[in-house]
Amino acid sequence: MASTSAAPAQSMRAVQYQKACAAADLAISNVPRPVPKAGEILVKVRAFGLNFADIVSRNGKYKDAPPFPFVPGYEVAGTVECFGEEAEAAGAPYGVGDRVLAFTMFGGYAEYAIAPLEGVLPLPDDWTFEMGASIPVQFATAWHCLFETGALRKSSRVLLHAAAGGVGQAAIQLCRSAGCEVVIGTCGSPQKMELIGEKGVTHPINYRTEDYAARVQEMFPEGIDVILNSLGGDTIKKDLALLRPGGRVVAFGAAQLSGAPWYSLIGKVISMLTVNAIDLLMTSSAICGVNMKRIGDSRPDLLKHDLESVMALFNKGDLTTHVSLSLPWEEVGEAQRKMEQRETTGKVVLVIGEAAHKETASEAEEGAAEEAG
Repeated sequence: MASTSAAPAQSMRAVQYQKACAAADLAISNVPRPVPKAGEILVKVRAFGLNFADIVSRNGKYKDAPPFPFVPGYEVAGTVECFGEEAEAAGAPYGVGDRVLAFTMFGGYAEYAIAPLEGVLPLPDDWTFEMGASIPVQFATAWHCLFETGALRKSSRVLLHAAAGGVGQAAIQLCRSAGCEVVIGTCGSPQKMELIGEKGVTHPINYRTEDYAARVQEMFPEGIDVILNSLGGDTIKKDLALLRPGGRVVAFGAAQLSGAPWYSLIGKVISMLTVNAIDLLMTSSAICGVNMKRIGDSRPDLLKHDLESVMALFNKGDLTTHVSLSLPWEEVGEAQRKMEQRETTGKVVLVIGEAAHKETASEAEEGAAEEAG
């Protein structure tokens, strides 16, 4: 068993962004293994989740990303390798060798990753590592956007952009768990329309075939309470116009600004920069931004609250997680290509040593017992 204190630096394998590049250029290489400081743990990674922010940072367009070269990745599941300080092991609800899920501040695409203690929770015994890696970013983001920033209530009418994505599907479940009767979701294909309808969206809209803003206004002329916007660009002003008094647009991404030529984005950027504060005052509406990395860096107590709130609902059976695509981490380039081309729904997870990751803790114990017998 590994020591509870940090070991000397060693090497490990990781996917490192050397410079802005295409998904096809991604490869696994040897890099120094990180050493946890006080308030951190080192996780031996068994699975990690993909997020759109990974693609934006690979393209060199993510403001909070470290300078190149760096290892991307916000969420992992694995086992505790060691603590930054041995004394911290005594107060944690997990020990060395225990299975955990963790919110990482970059560094997740690797055999070992650093996580703050506030961003780590025990992995339930009946969960696979893939399931654990699907939780931290998308469910914590959806929770924070809806409840901490969006002030969601049972009576709230909610509009979810990109509802078939990972955060979108998590938000659908959270809205239904909260008792919301009106959940509008946008997506871009008939298949995704069917999917989000099955997940709990009451009013699916295909934004490729109709003007979502006109459709929402037609259905609910008195307005919407909470809008989760991961698109940015000119959709921000459209969404603000859909709010009823007291409503909020919660912006947590800018997918419209990713991957397109710069000259095609000028109008969308100007639209975002020219939101009128006087209009917000007069209409009693708001636009709020959410950056979960900033929350984790500056408000680790709030990150811990978000994760614990989500896991409490999982433990009650109110939430379920579904990994829509699970691939060996050697196929990280293909996984990112699929996400970048909007070919995925739900959660995409990469596994390190695929066969070993399929079993839960309970199954592993049963297998060991059979071998012993």
